[in-house]
Amino acid sequence: MRWIPIRFSIRERSSIWNRPRKADDGQPTVNNVQFPAQSHLRLHGYAVSNYFNIARAALLEKGVEFEVITRRASQEPEFLELSPMGKIPFLETPRGCIAETVAILEFLEDVLPEPRLHPRDPFERAKVRQTINVVQMYVEVPARSLFPGVFMGGSNSEATVAAARPVLARAMRALRQLVAPGPFLLGPALTYADLFAFYCLDIAERLSRFVYGESLLAQVDGLSGWSARMAQRDSARVVLAAFDEAFSDYLAEKNAVYRPA
Repeated sequence: MRWIPIRFSIRERSSIWNRPRKADDGQPTVNNVQFPAQSHLRLHGYAVSNYFNIARAALLEKGVEFEVITRRASQEPEFLELSPMGKIPFLETPRGCIAETVAILEFLEDVLPEPRLHPRDPFERAKVRQTINVVQMYVEVPARSLFPGVFMGGSNSEATVAAARPVLARAMRALRQLVAPGPFLLGPALTYADLFAFYCLDIAERLSRFVYGESLLAQVDGLSGWSARMAQRDSARVVLAAFDEAFSDYLAEKNAVYRPA
């Protein structure tokens, strides 16, 4: 594939987990997937994006060396060659690019199975995917409909504000049934459900408090404590520090009415 020049990059490695070994030709490999000697994986995106932050946190939890390429979504032809919908994040690998966060997570689990972020048991793994889907479709999507009037310097119609609220309420009711935080959402081990929920709920919580004066986290027993614990993970400290800086600049750029507490 053709490399496209990028302005900003950060090389990251969180630990010695799964440090690539050398193949016979000297190229690093992980689980028989060969990586370029100088750059193993490149995650393209922007720290304001909760989806980018999910993927970045997953890479940090996996402990593999990777590079962050800072760029926003685009519909330019060169960008669409790498991410067909023009979205972020996308993961650049030696075999090409993978867009869509869920696909990125599944790829990472296949090539970097330790530490596990999907349970081995098929039923428990399906429960993780179920939780991710609930968060993505019924928390993140309605919350995103509120972005223009809160984060982007625009406005939200009364109809939009009214439509999002019951969907969020249904989602939190579903999560009360699906998760039991302590210490993680679905048991004693961190899973992709925790990463997905943490970064989506962080944004949705801000929106719900600002628009409705209500906490989403408070609607599920133990969820506030779980969120506080998640924020203390090494991966989250890295991701949230980048988010805080980028988010402040983004809000100022958009002349948004929202300001972080």
